[in-house]
Amino acid sequence: MQASIGIVEGLAILLLAGIAIGYGVGWRRLHRVMPTLATPLRLVAFVIALSALTLALVWPLPGWSNYLLAMRSLQKAMVCMIAGPFFWLSCPVHVIGWGLRGRAGRAAVRFTHQGWAKRLLRSISQPMVAWLAYVTVFLFWHDPWISQFLLGESWVHTAAPWLLLVAALLFWWPVVDAGPRLHRGIPSWLLIIYLLTVEVANMAAGMTIAFSEKPLYPYYPALRAQLAPDALPLSYFFDQMIGGAVIWIFGSLVYVSSIISVLHRLFRLDGSTTPQPLPNWDENDKFIAPGLEHRVAQNQLRKADLSHH
Repeated sequence: MQASIGIVEGLAILLLAGIAIGYGVGWRRLHRVMPTLATPLRLVAFVIALSALTLALVWPLPGWSNYLLAMRSLQKAMVCMIAGPFFWLSCPVHVIGWGLRGRAGRAAVRFTHQGWAKRLLRSISQPMVAWLAYVTVFLFWHDPWISQFLLGESWVHTAAPWLLLVAALLFWWPVVDAGPRLHRGIPSWLLIIYLLTVEVANMAAGMTIAFSEKPLYPYYPALRAQLAPDALPLSYFFDQMIGGAVIWIFGSLVYVSSIISVLHRLFRLDGSTTPQPLPNWDENDKFIAPGLEHRVAQNQLRKADLSHH
């Protein structure tokens, strides 16, 4: 079992290293010819996403998540709330495409032009499919009964965050609206609902965990019973409270700020970033005090007489 876990972690390191090299080479090449696309901010976004993935998938959170619920919550936050959106903000497909040359590049192009590959990618990237996959994996991750199979020294514990990553990438794809664009853009009002429903589920899960007065995850108390009393830095209930707070507070910050970003995008496209006063908003009859309306009529008659003369 330990050997299989080591193989999965080794493959994770190789995969992340390969993505980092491909992006670095591609960003350097693309920055020379299209600096407006390969910007320094996109490079920073990629570094943030890669750092979050390294912490969540390689070290130290995979190990610590078996001992502290707070670390498991932080692992989820790194994957779903940092790596997912920041990875798409780095425009990875176009940049890595510029990093692939020779046989690797031609093989990637041939694969993406396969009919079955296109159909599969278009099917799983449908916004409703992405939303359903994300919410399902989200709830499974927090379910006390299912989580007992996702914890411990097993290959399932190592593979589960990768499934979470796939769901997160599918979910954030239409929100960031990064290429390649396989579907029509979601209307802004629908995108707000898309994010708001996940925020409600996120807040409900986080608050339930944080304010629970009984152990929700039997795995952690059972593990503590086998360890020395001072082996872990946090008591169980304090650990559970922090774990729920990470999901609730940090997740809400990410989802709510994303909703605000969508609203800003909507106003910018409509040209409504500055207040637009209504026509004739400053007419006298709009501000006349009650009981003095007759003066407005008198002023209008006086102006009409003067215009005739």
